[in-house]
Amino acid sequence: MFSYAFAKILKTQFNLGFSSTIDENVNSFNGLMLTWHYYGYSRTYGLIIAGVQIASALFLLFRKTERIGVILFLSFMVNILLINYFYEIDGAKPMSIRLTIMGFFLLLSDWKALTNYFLKSTSKESLIPELIPTKLKVFYWGKFLIIPCMILYGYIHINNLKEEYMVKNELFGVWEITPRNTKTKIDKLYIEFNNRVKVRDTSDNFYYGKIELDDKNKNLKLKVKHYSDRAYNFIQDSLKKLTIKEDNLKETKSNIREYYNSRKNTLPIELCFKYELKNDSLNLIGKRRNTYLNITHKYKN
Repeated sequence: MFSYAFAKILKTQFNLGFSSTIDENVNSFNGLMLTWHYYGYSRTYGLIIAGVQIASALFLLFRKTERIGVILFLSFMVNILLINYFYEIDGAKPMSIRLTIMGFFLLLSDWKALTNYFLKSTSKESLIPELIPTKLKVFYWGKFLIIPCMILYGYIHINNLKEEYMVKNELFGVWEITPRNTKTKIDKLYIEFNNRVKVRDTSDNFYYGKIELDDKNKNLKLKVKHYSDRAYNFIQDSLKKLTIKEDNLKETKSNIREYYNSRKNTLPIELCFKYELKNDSLNLIGKRRNTYLNITHKYKN
């Protein structure tokens, strides 16, 4: 729970970045993209959920607060399980199922006490017996050292993942050519974490790939390919009309994709530039000099 909470606090969860959602039609989103974009819109909401997760985890660590902890835990865990299942977030399903089962196990193991509390108004039975013998008191107090270590480990683990997989370079952001012209293939650049990039051309086609950045010599190499639902459907429909051996399937797909891209003028883009960064302006210098304006502030992230 601590790891999931810190993922929300450090924005490694509910954060798809620029390339997945910006300037895309909502009907092109899958379940994961819809869910993360919706819940990630409000920073405050994410922090509240993180706070509730931390509180429930802390309550579950102590016998006297276990009941309120398990009720609080299941109140959001069941909701998360339903979202993962019905929005087809396959990667998160196994863990959410395990956590929900564990929560119900804790709930049912204390079922008698819970029914006494909620359904019987006069119960003088002591629901919390003496739990710890005197000889074991040292172990009891030891948990107050272990718990902070667990919390610290969860934070460090998530922060390390963020530093490894969410690295920003100096060009991170959304860049739009100014003024717009049809002589330049690249109309808009979405430079993401770990040098991932999305490119929009002057015909509003999207390309995805990576950049190689030499910030010392100010060199930028761009290598992207076009992907779209329309291209995917064209390839699949073409394959259905053909009789192809399994060994030739990959080559045939590649040939169909190349044919489609040549027809639609969406062939892969591989370009090298010198670049200059001045405040909110990025100059890309190749065969011609083009200026791109930083418009990241227009997008909520």
